[in-house]
Amino acid sequence: MLLFDIVIPTYNNLEELKQCLESLERQTLRNFKVWVAVDGSTDATLEYLSLNSFNFPLSWVEHSDKKNHGRAATRNLVLPHLTANYVLFLDSDLTVQSDFVSVHYAAFKVSGGYIISLGKIQYERGDIWGEYDMTRGMNRFQNNLAEIPAKYILTGNVSMPASLFVKLNGFDEGITTYGGEDTELGCRMQKEAGVKVLFNKQAVATGVMDKPLSFALQQREAFANQGLKYLLKKHPWADDVFQLNFLTSWKGKILYHLIPRRLLMQAAENRRLPLSLRIKTVHLLVFYHLYKGYHH
Repeated sequence: MLLFDIVIPTYNNLEELKQCLESLERQTLRNFKVWVAVDGSTDATLEYLSLNSFNFPLSWVEHSDKKNHGRAATRNLVLPHLTANYVLFLDSDLTVQSDFVSVHYAAFKVSGGYIISLGKIQYERGDIWGEYDMTRGMNRFQNNLAEIPAKYILTGNVSMPASLFVKLNGFDEGITTYGGEDTELGCRMQKEAGVKVLFNKQAVATGVMDKPLSFALQQREAFANQGLKYLLKKHPWADDVFQLNFLTSWKGKILYHLIPRRLLMQAAENRRLPLSLRIKTVHLLVFYHLYKGYHH
């Protein structure tokens, strides 16, 4: 029986997908099948997959209307096809080391199997948003296989028992803005399954973060306006996600009106300033846009 179904969602990033698949060809543990979930790509992704062979079994799935539906719905395409013990989600713009699959598997063996193995995402180069992202969430925890809150789940590099993913009916497709479907899944895992999340920091996936700061902040604002409200309505007990307690407090309101957004943007993008200071300014800017999106 297969150990892993590896699920890779992709949308119009064929060159990065090629590198991702090539890195999986170098795995020391080969007991897996790859599923490429195509989200309405128009960049010859399907032609590439149909014309090339790999040293592992690979299949692809796509939406019946061949349009873009977002990450939650695209990952859910694999639900009827999972046959392995574990499902491993990997973003198509990441590459992995040769021991990647075996390190994920080791976490299950050590812990008895019924856990979430949350791998580490490392950005090799990029601007300030990537630097900021690598200081947040799971990256606050130093010890390998440390148990961490389920709200920190990111499904760009995570594995779990396939039976758990099926039991929870996959991702909630009601979150259509960028981000948040990971957190919502984590909320259900915590509430309905009580499964432990372990930060498997040795299971490293590497990428390049070239997302402009202004674009990343607008994504956060759009998520707060739709996805965060949806998440809180569905899970009213989860009031500690995305700084929600502070977002809805009088202190948060005061801070929002005091933040000099334009000056902070200039500071965050100023490479002559210390990186630690730039990261702190980005943190304030994230709060500003979350507050704006949630309250407007």
